Amino acid sequence: MKLMLVDDEKDFFKIFTILSKKFRFNFVYAENLAEAKNKLNSEKNIDLIIIDYTLPDGNGLQLSSYVKSHYPEISTALSTGHSEMVENKSLKNFDFYIKKDEIVPFLEDYFANRK
Repeated sequence: MKLMLVDDEKDFFKIFTILSKKFRFNFVYAENLAEAKNKLNSEKNIDLIIIDYTLPDGNGLQLSSYVKSHYPEISTALSTGHSEMVENKSLKNFDFYIKKDEIVPFLEDYFANRK
């Protein structure tokens, strides 16, 4: 299982590194929209992209739209600290909505349903 994390917060990258060991998955990291697109073009077998809504060069909705049009087999998840976006699912074009403080239960469910 291979995931991509797109988030400009270094602390979230550190947390994801720990989680990748706990849940035994590989991941690719990008800090912004441009880097994520470049890595999508070079990386293979990505199953899920977890995307922060606010990025330095755009937003998660732009990246999710790009993924859905170029890589429809890849699932996307909005990861944000703005709980109203998650609760209302106000942004379309994402397969999953995750509050940043609920990433662990999300990954537990995600991997449990993939076995």
